[in-house]
Amino acid sequence: MIVMENSSLPGEFYSHFKAFHELMKIKVREILLVSSPYDAFILEEDGSLASRIVNEYSGLNLSLPPRVTRTSSAHEALKLLGEKEFDMVITMPHLDNMDGFSLGIEIKNMRPNLPVFLLTHSIRGIYPLPENKDCSGIDKIFVWSGNSDLLLALVKNAEDHLNVEPDTKQAQVRVLILVEDSPVYYSYFLPLIYREIVKQTQAVLQVGLNEEHRLLKMRARPKILLAETYEQGLQLYDRFRDFLIGIISDTRIPKNGKIDNAGGFKLLKKIRNELPYLPLLLFSAESKNRNKAENIQAVFLDKNSPES
Repeated sequence: MIVMENSSLPGEFYSHFKAFHELMKIKVREILLVSSPYDAFILEEDGSLASRIVNEYSGLNLSLPPRVTRTSSAHEALKLLGEKEFDMVITMPHLDNMDGFSLGIEIKNMRPNLPVFLLTHSIRGIYPLPENKDCSGIDKIFVWSGNSDLLLALVKNAEDHLNVEPDTKQAQVRVLILVEDSPVYYSYFLPLIYREIVKQTQAVLQVGLNEEHRLLKMRARPKILLAETYEQGLQLYDRFRDFLIGIISDTRIPKNGKIDNAGGFKLLKKIRNELPYLPLLLFSAESKNRNKAENIQAVFLDKNSPES
């Protein structure tokens, strides 16, 4: 019989998992939804927002889905924010006594770091953003098409942006950057990416771990960061280049304040020159841009392809 004295294995094992307790410290637990009675009716007709979020978390075996508090009044929303702590605000564009952009400004005056997202049924009349309107109170615009995956992606993306800095330093968590300026397209792509990453991460964790350890390890899944311009994409790349697992970019993105038909290609080309082996994906609605992707050894995705 072999006796192992003073074995450090158990200590090392639990010390390894202790690091995961420190990840994802900032979680979205409470969501304030501000929508007109009509928008609320549409959302409820598709299935309540709260129920859809709970179902998505349950379906992917994720823990602690956030709670949703709804009001139809912008003034009531501001009152609630003064009385209770919320981690995220989702507002529809047309409210009873204030539009969504003006509400975003009021919220940022109260709580500058609180994520505020605009959820709309149609991008018409919203995007491009009106030049005579201060839209700085809205962090991101998302397009609701009845796909409940978007709600999961919306919550997780907010958490990723809030936690990426400490988590990459704490446990070298990996980062994937998506560069896309169209709310229609990133509202479509983000849910696909999140669902796939969660499923792949869960598949890797199936063997040899109990439920507690699996949940802890899930906190170390790759972070997905969304950039809407060349400059934002480059800034995220510079900040997290040591942790990147890949970059996905549209070909046509804003650069220097104007739409550049090859902005995404220029961004990926610069990155390819610096990181020769980083996986890159360039997508476009114009199939002729496939040649650009091949020139920098990037995968090409045609937005118009039925297989996309």
